[in-house]
Parts: sequence; C-alpha cells; structure tokens
Amino acid sequence: MSAGSGALLAVAYDRGGLEFFDMEGERIGEPALFRLRALADGRYTTVGDTPLTLFPGVTEAGELKGYIYSPGLMAPTQIDLPIPEDRSVQGICSGEAGSKGLIRIAYWTLTDSSSLTTGVLTATNGDLAWIPEAATLSDFPVKSCVFAYDTLVASPVAQGAASLTRGEYSALLSLQEGKPIQISTDYGMTTTDVHVRDGITIPAPLNPTAITALGTLPAGGYPGGVVVVAGENAEGEHRVVFIDPSEITLEPVKD
Repeated sequence: MSAGSGALLAVAYDRGGLEFFDMEGERIGEPALFRLRALADGRYTTVGDTPLTLFPGVTEAGELKGYIYSPGLMAPTQIDLPIPEDRSVQGICSGEAGSKGLIRIAYWTLTDSSSLTTGVLTATNGDLAWIPEAATLSDFPVKSCVFAYDTLVASPVAQGAASLTRGEYSALLSLQEGKPIQISTDYGMTTTDVHVRDGITIPAPLNPTAITALGTLPAGGYPGGVVVVAGENAEGEHRVVFIDPSEITLEPVKD
C-alpha cells in the first residue's frame, strides 16, 4: 500500500502479473506482466512536474526495481532504481524517510541473509538518488522486515509484517505460516493472535500470506486506518481483503 496523497494498493501474483487498485477495490488501468519476488510499500511524490506513486520491488531474477503509477499511464511501469547492488536480492521493506528523502528502503540478499542493507531514496530535480546507511546486522537469516517509526525490525519466522500506527497507538502486525495474524506492541518481543470477523459479504482470511497497513488515510471510509491481507479465505478463495482495525486504533488499549 502507498502513503501520501491518496492510497493505492499494488498486488503482485505468484503466477506473474502486477496490478494497481484504489481503496474501493477498483482496478486502476491494465495489469502488467512483471514477475516479482517481493514488493514493498509505496510513496506518493512529485518528480519534476509529474505526480507519481512509487513501489520498490524485487524481480523474480533478484533485481531491485521501482514500479510506478501516474495518471495517464495505462499500466504499471517498471524503472531502474539507483541502488548499486550486484547480488541477487531476496526480500525488501520500506518506511517513512521524513525530511531525508522520498522513502527509506531495507533489503537482504540470497548470499547474505543476515545483513540488511538500508538507505534513503531521494528525488531531486526529476532524478532519483540513493543515500546509503550503515548495514543492519542480525543474529539470524532474515525472512521479513518492517520499519516501525525509525526502528527497523527483522524476523526469522514471519513471512510478512506491517506497521499499524495511529497517534499514540503503534503496533506490528505479522504473519507466520499456518497461524492467524499476530499483533505486537513491543517490537515483536511478545505477540497476540488477532481474530478477524467476517464482513457482511466478505469472509475473513483463513490462510493469509501477505499483509500491509496504514493507521491513517487521507480520505475514504476508514476512520481507524486499514489493514489489507492477501491469501485464502474460509471458502477456499484467494482474495485481497480490507480489514477495519478501528476496534484497537480508535479505542484506548486496556490492560
């Protein structure tokens, strides 16, 4: 999902293909035939005089690329990112860069899965640039990562993670194979299962495989933010499901 002016959802499929959707679940433009290994949250920006939303991603071949939506484009467009990396990239995550630039990125490679390369992608005078930061080392092979404010959190077991922040409320959401969504308010030290109720017409996800979240949205019918989960629901269908987290983000947390 993208932050900034509006919000877009980028969905990549195991069988190949990339599509953009708005927060009403309506497809934007045509699907593209890119094959992706990983996809990170995106950011809205203006490069030159052109407004666009950029999603960092990793191709099936392990190359770092950017995927762009801009009004007038018929389908997602792939661009090169100015990140000097010759190794095959395994996974990626992104977060807010604040005044430092457009988006903060962390990734790990197949040959060094215990080291996270981090940096900030900037946009100046219509050009993208990469400002590297010190590598973050872990004691385990990284399976997923997420930025919680300025803190980079990595996991050896979670196949996906997202940060849900609204005001003073901040939590990490994570997915482990065969388990329900889990939530943590202490950077993953302790977790609690999240039980998602069915909607009026949409069954809850049964076997989620990917997750993203925003605590605040510029507009739309999500007063407490939104959590988006991809995976198989209780009826055996593979769906992308929008979940309302207002019960925890709009109410005081009880001891």
